Amino acid sequence: MLDSNAVLNSYRVQDFLSAENLDRADATVVEIFKMMFGFEVEVDADSTLGPSREPNERTAIVGFSGAMRGSCQIRIGLQAAQSIASAMLGGAPVEETSDSVNDALGELCNMLAGGWKNGIPGLSSECALSPPTVISGRDYMVHVSKPSVKLTRIYCFSGHTLHLTLCCEGVDTSRD
Repeated sequence: MLDSNAVLNSYRVQDFLSAENLDRADATVVEIFKMMFGFEVEVDADSTLGPSREPNERTAIVGFSGAMRGSCQIRIGLQAAQSIASAMLGGAPVEETSDSVNDALGELCNMLAGGWKNGIPGLSSECALSPPTVISGRDYMVHVSKPSVKLTRIYCFSGHTLHLTLCCEGVDTSRD
């Protein structure tokens, strides 16, 4: 078994923020959306992660612990979340008040977090995932431990957007 401190020390801020890691996140999102939902996804490199425009937004969060501490967060509008839930249920319509919406969003976040971390040698077996948490609404803040670094990206699918944030906490930013 690998020493989790050795894995964390070898996975530096520059690795987390690298173009390779960004490509890994993009590939994970594209693969899961295509395979699980049949949706084509495009990276929206021109957008910025500004304030919410959705009155009834959903955020799902899965935490990382072990060799890396941090989280995977996805933010999405209710209609987009309903589309994902419907696709997970074989195309059946899903009401906005259905528990299936939050369940699907939590499962999507879990798949994205797991897919991303499993692409990093040594991290896949030395980093555990927490159960997903889903938040409804807007105008909230997710606070992470300091120091930390974030990788953010916006993806477009079927007229909807998905905001992805990967956080790596407790990193030594002075070395990088």
